Amino acid sequence: MRSPDKCMIDYVGFQSPRSFEEVQFEIMGLKNLIKKAEERISSLEQSAYLAEVAIKLDDDSLKGYLNGEKE
Repeated sequence: MRSPDKCMIDYVGFQSPRSFEEVQFEIMGLKNLIKKAEERISSLEQSAYLAEVAIKLDDDSLKGYLNGEKE
């Protein structure tokens, strides 16, 4: 296995919110960040599932998809 990269998901917010509005804005930014992370997790779970199915079935029809060659 390769050495992992340091990955980040950017969001817009305040590092040190100082008012109610800034706190609210920071909360919205963090909620958006969570949704982006959930989307990434879901995508990876789908890819892992397809890979598992292809391995179990030894199915050549999924190999192109898994290698990024979508039809």
